[in-house]
Amino acid sequence: MVHIMSMARLFLWSLPLLCLASLAHSAPDGVFPEGEIVRARVESELATFHVVRVVDGLRHPWAVDWLPDGRMLITERGGSLYLVDGRKATAVSQVPQVWAENQGGLLDVAVAPDYAKTGWIYLTYTLREDGKGGTVLARARLEGTRLTQLEELYRQTPFLAPNYHFGSRIAFLEDGTLLVTLGERGQRRERVVDIPTPSTSVGTTVRLHPDGSIPDDNPFVGQEGARPEVYSYGHRNAQGMAIHPETGAIWQHEHGPHGGDELNLIEPGNHYGWPDVSLGDTYSDQRPIGVPSAPGVTDPVASWDPSPAFSGMTFYTGEAFPRWRNHLFMGALAQQQILRIELNAHNRVVHQEALLRGEIGRIRDVAQGPDGRLYLLTDMPDGGLYRLDPVRERPGPDAR
Repeated sequence: MVHIMSMARLFLWSLPLLCLASLAHSAPDGVFPEGEIVRARVESELATFHVVRVVDGLRHPWAVDWLPDGRMLITERGGSLYLVDGRKATAVSQVPQVWAENQGGLLDVAVAPDYAKTGWIYLTYTLREDGKGGTVLARARLEGTRLTQLEELYRQTPFLAPNYHFGSRIAFLEDGTLLVTLGERGQRRERVVDIPTPSTSVGTTVRLHPDGSIPDDNPFVGQEGARPEVYSYGHRNAQGMAIHPETGAIWQHEHGPHGGDELNLIEPGNHYGWPDVSLGDTYSDQRPIGVPSAPGVTDPVASWDPSPAFSGMTFYTGEAFPRWRNHLFMGALAQQQILRIELNAHNRVVHQEALLRGEIGRIRDVAQGPDGRLYLLTDMPDGGLYRLDPVRERPGPDAR
């Protein structure tokens, strides 16, 4: 059972056969329930903060996003979607059936930037048909506590048998289109490096109009043998994507194999190497996979070995932590931390700092709430949503 935490007491709700979310989050008027402080006064290089648990009892949560009125949507990989309104959490009905196995299930949720006008909520999830499956993008509207007008907009092509490496994150661009990351589904082949035409959407980022149609200015439109929805390719399993708040640049991180996790700057039509170019190796005998670099392949901006197993990322733009503004925050599953990344004007990593190493668990999503705080989702059987609150220092007796 999921719990809503408060300073005074624990509030509990339950629904038959469902694990409910519970939450204390920012109200539209800016009054924020306290939650439960689970880590007091964490001191980092540029900020001192509390870690506040505002939701617990979630079963492998995957993503969180906010409606314009301050209500929250949280997905669980098993197929549940929760609407959190103040101190009440409700399981949303008429959620699409998903293939919830291993890494598959109900994945990302993203509220459309023009939600006030259109009412659309976007979801990614996995489906299986005839023994094969893949990632699907859909949208729906929320009426009360049920989804309506569900539309499947796009499905990864082709569907494949493995039950892992699905991606997937959604990001909206300023031009009104959207991007979705799609995992490589465990596909790897040993061959001489070349730059293939992206004839499938496996291991790609696709760019679509909000209705699922393909923009005419996508890089492979009209190219024989190419998938016109593909925006970038040669990715392994990108589970984090964020748009720089000032430049509009598209940033992704992706899982390497045994080592070689990457941070990439995404540009239209670029090939990012997998599986011919990789900084990782095989799990079984640590043989290199491919070569470290090759002509025509875009190198990562940064890479990590051993693998942090990145998932979820956001640029911070709030007021609560002014010294973090425009820094990139990336969650890590294996290393159970968030990584704060400073980028310079030349898109190079100039500094990084690990926060909360092993303190709250496997971090699946990192998001900024409407209150200007950072929120973290932990992907565990008893996962939770955590908020970082700044420590307000009291002035000393000599302060003027």
